[in-house]
Amino acid sequence: MDYAESEHTPNHARAGSLRRVQGSVLRRHRELAGRSLADVAAAAHCSPAHLSEVERGRKDVSAERLVGIAAALDLPLHLLYGDFAEQLTPQSLTDARASEADPRAQLQLAAAALNADALRTVAQFSTYLASTAALPARRRIGFAVPMREGSR
Repeated sequence: MDYAESEHTPNHARAGSLRRVQGSVLRRHRELAGRSLADVAAAAHCSPAHLSEVERGRKDVSAERLVGIAAALDLPLHLLYGDFAEQLTPQSLTDARASEADPRAQLQLAAAALNADALRTVAQFSTYLASTAALPARRRIGFAVPMREGSR
């Protein structure tokens, strides 16, 4: 598969979304700290052009570079990852957590977050569980061997 075809795959779309989220979170923290792009890039040991591309979601950022950027911003890494997770959590999952009292609403929201194949698998497994639970208990089939009086 060449690169042009891979742009239409869901994994490529997810990677692009992750890059955009990472970039926007990094830019927000840099701007909140009142730091310039060149200043943070120098402290993170990368070029300002590369950091700019990362902030715009056009370039991937390695884990090592992310650690460097977080250190340059004096930002604990767990807070940075927490911001990534918050931005990547679909609104439907946030709504599902808020409406824990209504299981039907939770099920609808969770189903909306699944792709068609995953939803089909869940439905098939649920059907299997429901069908095996509805079966009556099975009797053992076999011959009963009477015990002799002297064998006790």
